[in-house]
Amino acid sequence: MRYAVLADLHGRPGALRRILAAAAAAGADEIVCLGDYLEAKVPRRLHDPSRFWPLERVVDPDPALWARLAGIRRVLGNQELRIRELLRPEQVPADLAVLLDAPERDRLHGLVGLHGHQIRWSTGRAEPVGGPGEPGEPGEPVGTAADGSADGRALLVPVAADVPRVPVVVVGHTHQEAMFEIVWSDTALGGDAADGPAVGLVRPAGMPGPAGMPDPAGVVRTLPPVEPGRPVAVRLDAGPSGGGPSGGGPFDTGRTDTGRFGAATLVVNVGPARGKPSHWLLYDTDRGEISFQRAVR
Repeated sequence: MRYAVLADLHGRPGALRRILAAAAAAGADEIVCLGDYLEAKVPRRLHDPSRFWPLERVVDPDPALWARLAGIRRVLGNQELRIRELLRPEQVPADLAVLLDAPERDRLHGLVGLHGHQIRWSTGRAEPVGGPGEPGEPGEPVGTAADGSADGRALLVPVAADVPRVPVVVVGHTHQEAMFEIVWSDTALGGDAADGPAVGLVRPAGMPGPAGMPDPAGVVRTLPPVEPGRPVAVRLDAGPSGGGPSGGGPFDTGRTDTGRFGAATLVVNVGPARGKPSHWLLYDTDRGEISFQRAVR
């Protein structure tokens, strides 16, 4: 089975066409969108579900795009949740209602996919961060690179305590293409899995314990960038919804991993679909591989 996974389309029909064409050429069996496939037009600072909002003020009516999205497996992002909060049920056309009715996470043959707004994100510097344009709001990143690239200063790093403890998690939301390894604290102490350069996360506001202390859940390591199209081998959770290759760790790092099952989680940030090139991820369950992809035409 081959999945084409995308996120953060933000209502761009041209970007969707590019990715669908590239996915078809790659032999993808199913398309999955990890949220923010629509664009909420009301700025977050004006978000007020108590007042009446005309449909056109909340989201651009686009029946052609909505029809295409209806045929894609989806999870909800914060954009869809905001649209759903601002519109009254009687305002929502049937073809839009379908798009606002989806889970907030999904499992694809052992890989867990979610949008990423459920996770707090840190810049990796010595301070916690909040939301874009609205600092301090949980679930919204600050410092997102507009082109989706990530340098050492702008890279947004997941807070370990908010990440599902499964072998592989794929997310969007930050508009950055990146990979992280979380080594959970109960396995990192005294083990070689915690060796190597690490990004120490600051305890965000609202977490128990003194502010400024490291995230107690685990150590987060930023992994080197992977060339587009180059496959990365992953070890997948063999659960009721599918299985994958077995191995010592969640992905192939080129070292022997002595940690037991659950010692580490690979977090894959797919990058934004909305731009050009349009970022997406190819997930091959038979080979147990993922690869970053970019659609340019």
